[in-house]
Amino acid sequence: MFRILSWKQLLTWIISVAFVLGCFLTALLIGAPTEYSGDYTVLTLCHWDNGGKTETDLVKEVCLSFEQKINEEIEAYNQTLSKDEEPQQPIKVEVSVISSYESQFNSIIAAQNVPDVFLVPDGNFGQWVSTGVMLDLTEYVANSDVIDLDKVWPSAVDRYRYNGKTMGSGSIYCMPKDITPYVMYYNKDMFDAYGVPYPDPETPWTPYEALDYWSMFGYSRSEELGGSTVYVSRTGETKVRDDHVYGVAKIYPESLIWSNGADYLSADRTEVLIDTPEFIEVYDYIQLATMDNCVTPTSAILSTTSEKTLFLNGQAACYIEGRSVTSDLRNQATFDWDIAPIPAFEVNQDCNGWSGSVGYAVYKNTPYPDLAYRLAEYFTSLEGQLIMTESGFSIPLYNDQEAIDKLYEFDAGQLPNNTGEWLRAAEHQRAGLWQYLPSVRWKDKMAEDSGAMFESDPSKRLTAEQFLTDEKEVVLSIIKTDFPELFTLDGQ
Repeated sequence: MFRILSWKQLLTWIISVAFVLGCFLTALLIGAPTEYSGDYTVLTLCHWDNGGKTETDLVKEVCLSFEQKINEEIEAYNQTLSKDEEPQQPIKVEVSVISSYESQFNSIIAAQNVPDVFLVPDGNFGQWVSTGVMLDLTEYVANSDVIDLDKVWPSAVDRYRYNGKTMGSGSIYCMPKDITPYVMYYNKDMFDAYGVPYPDPETPWTPYEALDYWSMFGYSRSEELGGSTVYVSRTGETKVRDDHVYGVAKIYPESLIWSNGADYLSADRTEVLIDTPEFIEVYDYIQLATMDNCVTPTSAILSTTSEKTLFLNGQAACYIEGRSVTSDLRNQATFDWDIAPIPAFEVNQDCNGWSGSVGYAVYKNTPYPDLAYRLAEYFTSLEGQLIMTESGFSIPLYNDQEAIDKLYEFDAGQLPNNTGEWLRAAEHQRAGLWQYLPSVRWKDKMAEDSGAMFESDPSKRLTAEQFLTDEKEVVLSIIKTDFPELFTLDGQ
C-alpha cells in the first residue's frame, strides 16, 4: 500500500533525488575524479566539442594510441618482476567532451573538480593559469626524451608560458596539441566563372589589390544590383540583394594592422595605440570594403550565418580561416578550391595573420602527475602529431624535415594544392589578441563598439578616426580597471 507523504517529506524527497541526479550528471559531464576502476588506473581527459566530431574522434584515437603504448611498456616491465613484487596496473584514458567549454570549465576550476588532463584554448590560457590550477611542466619538458623544442614552431610553445605576471615568457604550463595557421581559402570555380585571376600562392595581395579583385564578384556587375536592401553605402546607394556574392566572407583587422606596422597596445600593455595613422588606415579600409564596396558582410549578417556556410554555399568567393576546417572542406565542398596568403600591407607582409592553438594542461593536484604529463606530452610528440596531421585537421607542430615531408605526403592528391602556405604561415604568424592580456574584455568591448562604423543609416555612421579616437580612452579605462598592477611603478 502507498503511503501519502506530507508536503515537507515530499519536498525533502525531491531535493534528495535532484541532488543524486545532479551528481550523476556532473560525473557524466566532466568525468569522475582519477580513481582505480577494476584492474585499471584511470586518467581523465577533458575536451571541448568546438572542433566537432572530426576533432573528438581524433582525440580519442590519440588517447587509444597512448594507452596501447603505455600498456605495452607496463606489460614489459611487469614481466621483469619477481613473484613477490607488485605489478603495475594498465591504464585507461576516459575522455569527457563538454559543450560551452570555456564557461563550463570556469565552474569546474572553481569547484576544484578538475580532470587529470584538460584542454586549454590559447585564448583562455592567461585566465586559467593565473588561478594556479595548472602544474608547471617546465622540468618535465627539459627532461623529455620525445620533445625537442628546437624543432617545434616557437609560437606554439611560447603562448603557453607564464612568468607570474605576463604571458609569453617564463614556465611552460601546457603542452601544445596543435597550431592552426590562418590562410585565405578561395573558390577556384567561382574565380573562373567571374574571370578573376587566382591569388599568388606565395605573395599576399595588398589590401587594395584584394579590394579590386573581391569587387569583381557581386555588386560590381550592374545586373547584380537591385532587389531587397540589406544595407546601403555611405552615399545611400543600394549595394546588396538577397543573392549577393561576397568577395570574402570576413575581413579580420589584426592581419592588416600588424602588417601595416601598427598595434593595439604597447609592449608593456600600458598604452593604447589605436589612434595612430597606420591603425586608422586599416579601419578606414575595412569600412570602405564593407559599406561602400560591399565585398564582405556586416556583423549583422554574420549573426545569422557563418563564414564557412557562405563559402560552402557559393555566397563568398574567399574565406579566411585556419587549417582545422580543411577536413570539412574536403568532405563538403562541391567545387574546386585552394589556399593563398591572407592579404597584407607591404610594410610587413609576412605578419599577415595569426595562428590558433589549444594545449593540454595537467591538474596540479592529480595523483598521477608523471603519467598525466606523458598523456599531455603524447599529443605534442611527433607520433601523436602525425595521427592528427594525416586527418587534415592540423599541421605538425614540428618544423623539421621529417614532419614537413609527412605533411606533404599526407596532403598529396588532396586539396589544397598549396600545402607550403601552411608552413610559411606557421613560421611567421603570431598568437591572436587574446594573448595580449589574461582578460579579453578590452578587445570584446572594442569589437562591440565598432558597430558604430557600420550603421545601415549613413547619417549615423562614425568614421574610423572618430570611432578610434573616442574608443582609445574606453579601452584604456578597461585595462586600468582589470590590471591596475600594470600601472604601478614596481608592478606590485
